[in-house]
Amino acid sequence: MTFTPTTPAAPARSDLRQAVAALEIPRARLLAAVLAACATLGSAFALAAVSAYLVTRAWTMPPVLDLTVAVVMVRALGVSRGVFRWLERMLTHDVALRGVVSLRTNLFTALAARTDDTLTRLRRGDLLSRLGDDAQELGDHVITAVVPGLVAIVMGMVVLATFAPLSPAATVAMLGALLLASVLAPVAAHRAARLSEQAVLTTRAGVSAQTLEILDDATSLQVEGRLEAALTQLHARQAAHDAAMDRAALPAAVAAAAVPLTLILAVTGSLLAAGGLWLDGGASAGQIGILLLLPLSSFEAATALPAAAAQHARSTAAAQRLGQLVGGAGAAPAPAPAAPAPQRPGTASLRAVGLTAGWSADAPRVRSLDLDLPPGARLAVVGPSGSGKSTLLATLAGLLDPLAGRVELGGRDIASLAPQDVRSRVTMFAEDGHVFATTLRENLRVVRGDLTDAEVQEALRAVGLEDWVATLPRGLDTLLGPDGTTISGGERRRLLLARAVVRGGPVLLLDEPTEHLDPGRGDALLRALLDPDGSTLVPATTTVVVVTHRLEAIPADTPILCLQEHR
Repeated sequence: MTFTPTTPAAPARSDLRQAVAALEIPRARLLAAVLAACATLGSAFALAAVSAYLVTRAWTMPPVLDLTVAVVMVRALGVSRGVFRWLERMLTHDVALRGVVSLRTNLFTALAARTDDTLTRLRRGDLLSRLGDDAQELGDHVITAVVPGLVAIVMGMVVLATFAPLSPAATVAMLGALLLASVLAPVAAHRAARLSEQAVLTTRAGVSAQTLEILDDATSLQVEGRLEAALTQLHARQAAHDAAMDRAALPAAVAAAAVPLTLILAVTGSLLAAGGLWLDGGASAGQIGILLLLPLSSFEAATALPAAAAQHARSTAAAQRLGQLVGGAGAAPAPAPAAPAPQRPGTASLRAVGLTAGWSADAPRVRSLDLDLPPGARLAVVGPSGSGKSTLLATLAGLLDPLAGRVELGGRDIASLAPQDVRSRVTMFAEDGHVFATTLRENLRVVRGDLTDAEVQEALRAVGLEDWVATLPRGLDTLLGPDGTTISGGERRRLLLARAVVRGGPVLLLDEPTEHLDPGRGDALLRALLDPDGSTLVPATTTVVVVTHRLEAIPADTPILCLQEHR
């Protein structure tokens, strides 16, 4: 299952239908969950009916044997309700969790097929919010909206079928009450909550993004004196999120109150019908008891519908956001021009022609840059923070579309190349590259699954991690914490550098690879990366671009590109 782009004018429910389809829920499993839920509420409904009959029938003091069947049924239904409830919870959560796994798999597949820079331009916290919270909302959609909605339909028919033989008048009253509780109240809740729930999702993403930015850059923000301003902005975003949550709670409360009010209507109708039957002598004491007490247990399924409507609103908004995230997946790349004469295998030139790059057209970081890096060239990029060094690397790697000009790889515009072609030829070391919560070995094999232990050891030795590996209790089998939380900043940078080195490729782009290392060791690594003759890290035919602040460690014959900060 893949996502299909929708036009801006397409209805929001189209996104929801595609997202639900991406859950890939087997109908048999969903049907089993619905049947288990119906059995749970059916047991409770039958228990109420039999109990009402037993109480009122016993009031007439019949022979004890006349009540035996009802007594046994009360016990059986009391036990079965708990059993069916357990089975329902197991089946519904199994369906939801399997669905979320399938959804995230389909999301990552669709994101990997994107050919534009949407993901690069998306704030990290917003991306995590969409892949985490929004995907979970769609999993909750199954438990809170789909299953309760189907169960309410089945139980509504069961309730009406039970009342019909007892009293047509009570059946009409129950039908009116069920329509109010099952249709009007949820529709009102959905319409009232839709806009506010959309605001909740938007403000939550803003809070997540701002929080992650502060956590990632707390040190630099403190040094630059911008930490207090960032915290103030975070507090403002949190306040907006809280206000949106409050707005979303009000209509949900109104809709929830509508169900008890309709219950009063149903009880009143049944009471009047039972009174008429009693005066006419047309019903037994047991039937009268059922008419009087059964309405109290007839709305358990309908009670969940306002919450289901609110969940539907949240799921619709979440599906829209996920649709925007993967909307360009699968788009065909621009037609490629005629290929120039092929270069030697394993090499590639890298050029920038009139390149203007940045995250916003209003504030470009790099302007009108021309670069010509033949195969095997070395280039050091320096400049103050905010001058666009990382932005330049992301643009050269094809992760960020140029605002103007073009980037050429092997003589062809990088925008005309297939994504897999660019990825196979350009390797970028990002300073915030992810360290996976798995073994040290697998953190290198993630880029090359055929790596042997000897090659892993050699790569770690080349970046100066052999002594550290020797101290690990399980060597290459040592488990690392999520995103490198169990290793130091220097070890993390060298591990990411080792990953970039074993990945190889004709072009290697490195963003601050020696940050957090002591000057001696860091400068030695930097010289090894920029020296095409004496390097044991990178082949001499590989084009290497390194972003660094260590001007004094750059070899004398290495070209330097100095970027200036734009204010």
